[in-house]
Amino acid sequence: MSITAGAIAKKAAVILAKDKRTWKAVGLIIGIAIAIALLPVMVLLAIGSQLSSAETQNIDYSAYVQNLSTEQKSQLSQMETDGKAIADELSKLGLKTQTVKVQMIYLTYFENFSKGKNFFKDYCACFKEKDNKKLIENLNGKYGLKISYEEFMRSYSVIANVSIDSSLFLNLDVKNNIDLARWAENAYETQWGYVPHTDGNVLTKEKYKALKEKYPKDIKEECDKWQSRRTTDNYNLLRSYLWYDSKSRTILIDNYSISDMSVQELYNSASVKGSIEKLPERLGTAVINGDIIGIYIGNGNVIYAKSVTDGVVKESVKNASWKAWFEIPWIEYGEEKNFSNEIQFDEYDKAKKNNLGLVQWAKQAHENGWGYVYGTYGNVLTESILQDRASVFGGEVTSYMDFIRSNWLGKRTSDCVGLIKGYGWYDSKSGKITVGSNGMADVGANGMFENAKVKGTIDTIPEVPGLAVWSDGHIGIYIGNGEVIEAMNTLRGVTRTKLAGREWTHWLQIPYISYIQNEKKEKK
Repeated sequence: MSITAGAIAKKAAVILAKDKRTWKAVGLIIGIAIAIALLPVMVLLAIGSQLSSAETQNIDYSAYVQNLSTEQKSQLSQMETDGKAIADELSKLGLKTQTVKVQMIYLTYFENFSKGKNFFKDYCACFKEKDNKKLIENLNGKYGLKISYEEFMRSYSVIANVSIDSSLFLNLDVKNNIDLARWAENAYETQWGYVPHTDGNVLTKEKYKALKEKYPKDIKEECDKWQSRRTTDNYNLLRSYLWYDSKSRTILIDNYSISDMSVQELYNSASVKGSIEKLPERLGTAVINGDIIGIYIGNGNVIYAKSVTDGVVKESVKNASWKAWFEIPWIEYGEEKNFSNEIQFDEYDKAKKNNLGLVQWAKQAHENGWGYVYGTYGNVLTESILQDRASVFGGEVTSYMDFIRSNWLGKRTSDCVGLIKGYGWYDSKSGKITVGSNGMADVGANGMFENAKVKGTIDTIPEVPGLAVWSDGHIGIYIGNGEVIEAMNTLRGVTRTKLAGREWTHWLQIPYISYIQNEKKEKK
């Protein structure tokens, strides 16, 4: 893979070269969590390879790694292993947004630290403390370190500013209000600068020179301080989120027709809006005052790109003269659960697939707004998966392509029996859904019914959560108390319905999982 590092890498080298420990941290962070254009340079520097400025221009990373010594490869492999261990523990703790920070501190300060069996679990738990100053004090006390808070913040801000950590966001495949708020918060916390006509990308020396030539009246000497950092102007803080492409990890200004709209035109096009006095408590809501726009992030605070002097700031909504609010077209608005693709549910027994685990799986799928695509079973729907399902199942998928792309792309999807099979095939350790695993057969709804040894007519259904309910060609999950969760159809997705009133004809024990009749009794 040939990657051009360019001026960004050279500037980063100037900033960080004095701190060898920071180089090491950058290597892991860039190599594992961020993967921006300077990845090869940073990783190689992290393991002791010194490159000339000419060599940084064009590096074949794969070939270079192959030429490393056995010891260097081992070092890199260990860095990656430790980085993954940290990421996994943070995911369990619901602290994925802290990944870059946690990995950076670990790589920087724990090189010679003796690590026991539960080290990563205990270490990651420290980051429940959100105040960075208290966090550093706690780490110093717990592990006998001498981390300078000022040094940490300097290094962290440099790393975080030139990169966009995808772990900060719920779903980068679906433009949504939660991630817009997180995008704005990240811009504030990593100290994005303000330079007219910039779009959220790193302001390289070459870009800055071109801007000064094109906009001599707007690009004043005061802008010089923001070089080699991510910068934006006021409106482009919002647009940079819409322009961000998660696959290439770049901000591409040719996305969305918003490019041609003024702030006022955007406001006028919104169907949901109101006066600032009636601002709803909804993350990602836009607020405006004339041609100035900000992003509401909750708790009475707004983030916006204010000025060349101040950069991106966070202020109380009461401190500025905001006039109105609106929901941004092209942004889906909802709660966190509507956009999260994380699989986190209370499994009764991770080692044994059973009815109680199935119920929790189904509840999560419903709460997280899973969609329906024929032939899917719980994976995040990508364009390639959609095309594959369309080629295999024809009209069952192709008849709804526009609807699927508008509503389900970037979300987890399943069909009716796929909702059950996805649970059977899910491995909690790897987070992967593997067809045919864990003894769950790859059969359709009718095949699952035919293979069931314990079943009966719907009027005889016992009160056992996790039974399946069936009618010819369709299947759902009985969750108890007269309710069913089912992947209903393409237009409805995963829904929660009443047992009564639907056309279920039979119930069955799913033949590929075990049934626990009394939860309390089994847990004793």
